[in-house]
Amino acid sequence: MTGEAIRIEIQGLATEVDDAQRDLRVTLGTLEDRLLPRRAVRRLARQHEPVEVLAMMAAAGVALGLLRQKSAGMRLVGLLAAGIAGTLVYRLGRPPP
Repeated sequence: MTGEAIRIEIQGLATEVDDAQRDLRVTLGTLEDRLLPRRAVRRLARQHEPVEVLAMMAAAGVALGLLRQKSAGMRLVGLLAAGIAGTLVYRLGRPPP
């Protein structure tokens, strides 16, 4: 009888270990998804002029916001902002001199 009780306890522990490992994998995956973009932005800002990085992000945000407007003039301004963002992305994509 004591052998069966030990076996049940070991099976319960094995299930708990599997659950804990699965939870840990999910947690690590979530942390990776959140931290990797931040590291990429930090690396981009360190390798390039931070003002250019902020200008690119601002231009991209303005472009996304204005391209949805009903007014043709505002959409034109959105296209201009998208062009500026594209130019800055191209500049940031090249290796630093």
